[in-house]
Amino acid sequence: MSDYGRRLVVNLSFDRALEETIHALRDEGFDIASRIDVRDYCKVVLGHDFRRYVLIEALPARLTLRALLQDLDVGTILPATAAVYELADGETAVVVAEPFAPVLEEQTWRESAPELAALADEESDALARALARLQRLAPRQESAAPVG
Repeated sequence: MSDYGRRLVVNLSFDRALEETIHALRDEGFDIASRIDVRDYCKVVLGHDFRRYVLIEALPARLTLRALLQDLDVGTILPATAAVYELADGETAVVVAEPFAPVLEEQTWRESAPELAALADEESDALARALARLQRLAPRQESAAPVG
């Protein structure tokens, strides 16, 4: 685990990896709240050609309301953000930021908000299952290595 999150490199085309990432997240109870085409953004707003790159914001459908009822400020760390982008060799990288990161990583958070810590653990486990499913589809030697 690094500051950026969990990283997989899969032997799938960009389109297939994007589709399978969304499918894996949905299968684990995440709802796709937004999808940003970074390549289009760079072209239209910045006038720059860029590789195929999509950001996905996914909310844990079964945990969102429970978390917000405990602490309205948790909304900023609630979604899981995934970046799916093409690599030069035809493979695709998937990097997912750990949702609830401060709650998962800092003992003081866990002690002061044990209910949120339990929700964070549930969401982290669901995310790990989604990435494991994606990795099984098209494994690669370095798959599941933390971003570094």
